[in-house]
Amino acid sequence: MQKELSEKLKKIPTLSKGSSSDGSGKVQGPAATASDAGGGAAAASVQPPTSSVPAFPGLANITNIEAVKRAQELAAKMGFRQDPEFAPIINCFPGQPPVDAAVPQKPTKAPVLRVDALGREIDEHGNVVNRTKPSNLSTLKVNINKQKKDAFQILKPELEVDPNVNPHFDPRMGINKSKLLRPKRMTFQFVEEGKWSKEAEILRVKSQFGEAGAKERQAKQAQLAKAKGGTDINPNLIEVAERVITKEKPKDPIPEIEWWDAPLLLTGSYADISDDVTIEDKLKREKITIYVEHPRPIEPPAEPAPPPPQPLKLTKKEQKKLRTQRRLAREKDRQEMIRQGLIEPPKPKVKMSNLMKVLGSEATQDPTRLEKEIRSAAAEREQAHIDRNIARKLTPAERREKKERKLFDDPSSVETIVSVYKINDLSHPKTRFKVDVNAHENRLTGCAVICEGINVVVVEGGSKSIKRYGKLMLRRVDWAKAVKEEDEDEDETTDKPVNKCVLVWQGNVARPSFNRFFVHECMTEAAAKKVFADAGVAHYWDLAVNFNDEI
Repeated sequence: MQKELSEKLKKIPTLSKGSSSDGSGKVQGPAATASDAGGGAAAASVQPPTSSVPAFPGLANITNIEAVKRAQELAAKMGFRQDPEFAPIINCFPGQPPVDAAVPQKPTKAPVLRVDALGREIDEHGNVVNRTKPSNLSTLKVNINKQKKDAFQILKPELEVDPNVNPHFDPRMGINKSKLLRPKRMTFQFVEEGKWSKEAEILRVKSQFGEAGAKERQAKQAQLAKAKGGTDINPNLIEVAERVITKEKPKDPIPEIEWWDAPLLLTGSYADISDDVTIEDKLKREKITIYVEHPRPIEPPAEPAPPPPQPLKLTKKEQKKLRTQRRLAREKDRQEMIRQGLIEPPKPKVKMSNLMKVLGSEATQDPTRLEKEIRSAAAEREQAHIDRNIARKLTPAERREKKERKLFDDPSSVETIVSVYKINDLSHPKTRFKVDVNAHENRLTGCAVICEGINVVVVEGGSKSIKRYGKLMLRRVDWAKAVKEEDEDEDETTDKPVNKCVLVWQGNVARPSFNRFFVHECMTEAAAKKVFADAGVAHYWDLAVNFNDEI
């Protein structure tokens, strides 16, 4: 089909040329004007005919105009370029409105490749042309594997000695040279202490304050470090030298007279005292009395004793197994001692239920006597069991000591725990009694200071007692209901905060600050703070006053 259309389109320009070469040599209408002016090319603007289609001599020779029109339409649909010489003739077919003929564009020139001295492509003005390299869009598995193989390069280590350079290497031995080569040993790269924490701190500051704020903070920290004289030392650059031995502080010179002898001597020196002179004459007799002066004892720095070794934690099944093994070993030892005659064998445990099984025919000879013996033996066994229980029973003192060990910590322990509680209202006598009595029963020291608007309770003691007292203060007592009736009547008229108790602080101290537990009622806050200041713990009051449980 395409061949037929191309042959017909080739014949049409010859017909148009034949129409221009007529016998008279003249062609009327706009077609002749276009052919004379353009020399075979269509004019830029063709005058549309006002009347019917002008008569072209070449059109009369076309046998089937409809076929030509169809061929031209099909050629346009299939993308064939329209011949400029044939354009005016097609536009003049009868029944078709005239259309302006498009001016054909001039053929573009072939691109010229310009290269500079370095081999780079440049344009006509001498500027370097940057062209993006076409990306390899190959998706075949073979090409992808090849790209991966090219990207993966095995880095060979740097070798110390080449065997060819070694004068002792003999190639006739048939030894692989590559196996003799050894890679260079990696040396230690020490990291400065705090390097990673510094980097993390820098990132945290940058995310919080930004780049500018982080630089300002770093500059300030550097200035502070320089002012303090602290210098960063790289551990890799520390020089190894001889150890510098620091000199000990020189001891004080021996005094001419000791301070404890100075008030007793008349002259204040040892010059008057000699071996042949009695000392009583050279002393101040009025300074010597019947009283003995004891120096104030200084408590040594107490350090907590190391914890005892903890026993291995066993499961219930393992404990039962060990108990069975110990019982079997004990029974085996007892049987061995009986076999050697060291101890008497136990009497047969005869009961009324196993009488015939144990004694057999002997039971039928004198059943009354046997029954009496069996019952007396059972009574002896029962009494022996009671005696053993009485022997194992603790005395009242031992029972009291065991109960104290269970309720209280070891008195030799140095640990002292302090708890500070803050209560809105401690005016109710029932709750005040509980606070006071429980502190004495748990052997706690401290004080309860009652002041208008704020009440502070401080207790000191062991861990077990502090734990029980904390349960009393924070769980057992309903502080919202522990208010006097007068206060309840006032609450109906004025809105007051709900009465509650909160734990302000709890921690360990070196030694207790109070000798016993007592309750103080103060009129002002200054008097309440003085109670703690006298004990040397005024900061407990400040903690309670400044504490805010809503944070």
